[in-house]
Amino acid sequence: MTETTDVPASRQISRLGNCEVCARQPARYACPKCEVKTCCLTCVQIHKRELECDGKRDRTKFMPMSEMTEREFMSDYCFLEECTRYAEHRKKDPCKRYTQQQRQLPLPLYRLRNAAAERGTRLQFMLANFSRHKENRTYLHWKERCIYWQVEWLFVHMDSETPTRFVEKRCSEQQTLEQLLEKYLDIQHDLASRHRKVLQHHQTAGIGELSLWLRAEGVKRSGQRCYSLASYKTLGSNLAGKTIVEYPTIYISYEQRPPAGLEAIDSDEEEEEAAGTDPQPTAAKRSKTEAADPTEPAEPPEPEEPEKPKKQLPELLDLYSLADSFGVDDSPESSSSSSSDDEQLSVNENVDN
Repeated sequence: MTETTDVPASRQISRLGNCEVCARQPARYACPKCEVKTCCLTCVQIHKRELECDGKRDRTKFMPMSEMTEREFMSDYCFLEECTRYAEHRKKDPCKRYTQQQRQLPLPLYRLRNAAAERGTRLQFMLANFSRHKENRTYLHWKERCIYWQVEWLFVHMDSETPTRFVEKRCSEQQTLEQLLEKYLDIQHDLASRHRKVLQHHQTAGIGELSLWLRAEGVKRSGQRCYSLASYKTLGSNLAGKTIVEYPTIYISYEQRPPAGLEAIDSDEEEEEAAGTDPQPTAAKRSKTEAADPTEPAEPPEPEEPEKPKKQLPELLDLYSLADSFGVDDSPESSSSSSSDDEQLSVNENVDN
C-alpha cells in the first residue's frame, strides 16, 4: 500500500498569495470581476463596499485569443444565446410590437375615435405600455350615443406650485362644466366638504369667478400653452375643434388669467398648426403675389434710376492736383491749339521728304 500524506491547506492556496484586504491570512477566493484576492466573507463584503464591485464577471471584457480557454469560449457562447432569446422575446411582446400611433386599434377605441371625430374632436391614443393609456377609462355608450370622458381636474393655488389633482372617470359630454364642478364647489356635497381645506379659495370664489383652461395638445410647445373654456357650455362643445390625447386635462383657477407657466392659444391657431399650413397672407401681400390677368393691359415698367457716378479714389485726386500745379490747361482753346501744332508738324515732315 502506498502511504498518503495530507497536504496542508496553506500549501494548497499558496498560489493566490495573501488576502489583499486584511493582508494577514492566505487568500482563498478571487473576485470574478476585479480579481481581488480575499480570505473570508468579511473581506469579500469589505472589498465590494469599498470598490463598489458586484462580484459578477464582466462578460463583455476583452480577452486576447492566446488567453482564452474552453471556459471563456463556453461563456461567450452562452452570452450570445441569451442575447438571441432576449431579442426574440422583445419581438413577441405586444407592447413593443408597433411604434406608430393609431395603428390596429381595438374595436371599442376605433368607435370612440370616430365618434369623437363626428363631434369635431381629434382624439389620439398612446401606446399600450404608457401609464396614461392604461388609466384612461373614456368610453362610448353605444345605446345612448354619448361619450363618457375621463377628466383630470387640476385646481391651481397661488401659494403653491403643485395643483390639487382629481380624476373623474365618468363625465358625460352632455353636462356643462358648471354641473360637473358642482360636487367640488358646493359645500353640501360630501366631496366638497371633505376637501374643504384645499379647495377653500375656489369654493369661496364660486363658479362665476373661476376661469377654466384646457391643456393644449398636438401643437408646438404644447406643454406651455392652453386655451380658455366656457363653464356654461357642455363638455362636448368645449372639446370641439381641439386635440385630446387619451383624456382632457382642465385647470381651474380663481384668477382671470392662465396658470403660471402657461399662455393662452386660440382654436384657430391650433387648427393651422395641426394642418401644417401658414396663415392666409394679407391683402397687401396678395396683391404682389397674385398673377396678373392677361386681358388687362400690362403696366409700363418703372424707369430705372441713372447710376450714380462712382467716387474717385484719393490717389487719382492727388494726380489731378499735381497736374494743376504744373499749369496743364484743360480748356478747349488749349486743346485746339495743340491739335493745330501737330498738323503743322506733320506738313513740315512731308515737305522735307
